Amino acid sequence: MLKPALLADFPTLARLEADAFRDEEFSMVAFGPEGNSEENLAIRAVAMARQPTEPGKTMRFMKAVIEKEGKEEIVGFAGWGKVIGREKTEEGGGKEKKQYSWGIGANVKLCEDVFLKADEDMERAIEGKDYMKCWSLMVSRNYQRRGIGTLLLEDGLKEADADNLPMVLGASPGGIELYRKYGFRDFEVMDTKLWEYEGELIEMAEP
Repeated sequence: MLKPALLADFPTLARLEADAFRDEEFSMVAFGPEGNSEENLAIRAVAMARQPTEPGKTMRFMKAVIEKEGKEEIVGFAGWGKVIGREKTEEGGGKEKKQYSWGIGANVKLCEDVFLKADEDMERAIEGKDYMKCWSLMVSRNYQRRGIGTLLLEDGLKEADADNLPMVLGASPGGIELYRKYGFRDFEVMDTKLWEYEGELIEMAEP
């Protein structure tokens, strides 16, 4: 079952996200040994709950829940951002530089080089149009391969189709198969060299 995420849910969403990437070398290098500390999880929860301040931008999170022993358990979530009226907004002046909090102990340069470049590439993919972006789509390790990711993705695609908006996203290797199944194509493959490690982020957009 899908429900809108409540403010009180964001600490759980941040923890679920951290758990999903805890063993990935990119996350270890990008966010450091304290990446999953309680303090950093609190910072991430606040960042996720914050609504965009730029005109025409909105953000919503949906949670996937199951009933377990009479209680609701969050087993996945997705964050969807909309950007409406880009051309009109950008005509009024130059873009402001975005400010991000990557967390205590994070490798700021690596985060900016990867995530900000991915944002720029995805905006280039939609060629100045209004768009919808999947900011994150996570499923608990204990509930994967049960159709929860598909349910979350279909919910976002339904909204994008209703508003006639193209969708963009950054796919980690674990999600590529699902996104390709729904018609996303590779737009840019980002190879990030982490000392002796090479990670990969594939940016995708609907045709």
